[in-house]
Amino acid sequence: MVAVITGANSGVGLAIAKRLLAYDKSIVLACRNADRASSAQKQLISEFPNATIHIVQLDTSSTKSVLNAAYEISKLGPVDLLFCNAGAMAIAGLNLKAIAYGLFTKPIEFFESSDALVQQRGLLSKDGLGLTFQTNVFGHYLLIHKLLFASGARVIWTGSAASRLAFSRSDFMHIHGPQPYESSKFVIDQIAIPLDTRLSRDNVRCFVAEPGNVCSSFLAGLNIPLLNVLVMVVFVLMRLLGLRRFTISSECASASCMFLALAPESELDPRLKYYSCASRLGLPFVSTAPLDYIPDTADFLIKKLDSLMSRK
Repeated sequence: MVAVITGANSGVGLAIAKRLLAYDKSIVLACRNADRASSAQKQLISEFPNATIHIVQLDTSSTKSVLNAAYEISKLGPVDLLFCNAGAMAIAGLNLKAIAYGLFTKPIEFFESSDALVQQRGLLSKDGLGLTFQTNVFGHYLLIHKLLFASGARVIWTGSAASRLAFSRSDFMHIHGPQPYESSKFVIDQIAIPLDTRLSRDNVRCFVAEPGNVCSSFLAGLNIPLLNVLVMVVFVLMRLLGLRRFTISSECASASCMFLALAPESELDPRLKYYSCASRLGLPFVSTAPLDYIPDTADFLIKKLDSLMSRK
């Protein structure tokens, strides 16, 4: 069995890799940074010395890189599991006003959003596409259509609860708007169901997982002393209060991805989003909710993505 994980050198991607290897699966670490991928491979081999772990260099913000990666992965045989996990958010700083307002007026919604962060606008990839859009969505979309899948394969996107925004069709890559990350996750929610319909013709299914609120390396670039410690303390307190969406650890956050990878197909529904959750004591479990799916918008986005793909 071949399982491909994008962005697998750290965080939720690395946690997925560890959990898959416990089931004796052959995995592919598809990562932008080859050195970090090599370090992750060494770490995994130290824990699973008999594992089969391949490295494929993949930068989802580059069409050329995606096509090269698809060619390399094809040499390993049909793919059984593809985790579309790689993602990026270009953070410019903290929004102190939004932090104060969110904490005192809507704390739960605040922590499920990126309102605390100021995101960079106007970023383009070398291909001339919105950088966050291509990294989080289009690069994976192109990869999916260039891979050979085994019958019964599954495509699992890492979505987000931070996918609520006033979506603009005129700026569907959200190049000029203030929420490119949220927009990219909104697009994932929209395209998942029609993409599942397309892939199911070849007995391949498509699902969306949501990792919850994780203490990740997203904030490292801000270089604010003790910020990660403060975030960890707040997250632990929130979980102790019974807010189950605070998964905190990457291992706990990977629960929904692993459920989608291993559960019998009869237990899965592509019309749902699968959420990683945790009890007060940190015990992981999975909950579901209907995807916030708008058929007209989904059709618009699929046509835009197909048009972009046809140029490559």
